[in-house]
Amino acid sequence: MKCRTIIQLLEELAPPKYAEEWDNPGLLLGRAEKEVHNIMVALDASEDVVEQAVSNHADMLITHHPMIFKPLKKITSQDFIGKKIIKLIQNDVVCYAMHTNFDCAVMAVEAGKRLGLKNMRVLDPVYEEKYYKIAVFVPEDQAEKVRAAMTREGAGFIGNYSDCTFNTEGMGTFLPREGTNPYLGRQGELARVREMKIETIVDEQRKKTVIDAMLKAHPYEEPAYDIYPLVSNGQGAGIGCFGYLSQYVTAENLARRVKEAFHVPYVTYTGKPEDKLASIAICPGSGKSVIGKAAGHADVLITGDMDHHSALDAKEQGLLLMDAGHFGTEHFMAEYVCNYLKKKIAEADFDMQHTVNVFTAEEQPVFQIL
Repeated sequence: MKCRTIIQLLEELAPPKYAEEWDNPGLLLGRAEKEVHNIMVALDASEDVVEQAVSNHADMLITHHPMIFKPLKKITSQDFIGKKIIKLIQNDVVCYAMHTNFDCAVMAVEAGKRLGLKNMRVLDPVYEEKYYKIAVFVPEDQAEKVRAAMTREGAGFIGNYSDCTFNTEGMGTFLPREGTNPYLGRQGELARVREMKIETIVDEQRKKTVIDAMLKAHPYEEPAYDIYPLVSNGQGAGIGCFGYLSQYVTAENLARRVKEAFHVPYVTYTGKPEDKLASIAICPGSGKSVIGKAAGHADVLITGDMDHHSALDAKEQGLLLMDAGHFGTEHFMAEYVCNYLKKKIAEADFDMQHTVNVFTAEEQPVFQIL
């Protein structure tokens, strides 16, 4: 299977448009046309993981955190990043990262599911799909043709429903001037035509394609149509999520649940063991930036990379903090992506002689405990 095909599968899961501006996800090293047989998935492209990728004959290494994050002025073996880049290139290993786009699309929601949260919502939105309403006026006998052309290009999707339109009959008037070649009516005479007003919605990505298809299918020289930006935007994505447990739980019992859900040896938390909690926010990785958001929605924020001053800030906002570590709250990413790719590749229509093996790296947290 080509690397570009695998990338397409990954970007269906975590669209690049969800990534934050400062981030650097995507294809970092290698050729999109490379034939891939072995894929390793890991949280980080550490030196140990790169060694595992090479020793296991991986053609592609997929990580959560981008190995190349800031612009590089030189690539040499004297630098720890350069050393890894050289090794991957020498062994023809493609390197791909899915970072904040994966955080927004998958990470927090999956973490919330592991804790049993209900009615989950985005904690800190960073992306909202913009939608528009298109209204076009068409002669009745051509309405179906124009409607089909628009919906075929992606107009009219609302949730899991497609081909959503609203159609209103009415009377259109126009006066063809000199130099026109009207589909209906004559030059110099006011025409009255039974028309259909077709209304539908389209996202920003497909807007131009849908309008082009409508204009091509429309019989008029100068079609009349309106485009309205919608105040109520579409599907959102963001960092972290918050939701609710089916019943109150003490801080101590929630800590135990977090340890079990994420397979971590310990958690630290503020507050008292007997504090009762029901509304839970979770931000896998580092959650300092969402403390203010969480304080407005939840009793507790579960995250990693907390420090003394962040804990004080949270406490003064009435928020309990629970730290399960950056690695601890994110390492399930490798298993999740591995299972996703296995399923998608099995469903794909390609020559089965090119079997793709997907496996996870063996990783340990940077910090150890006694």
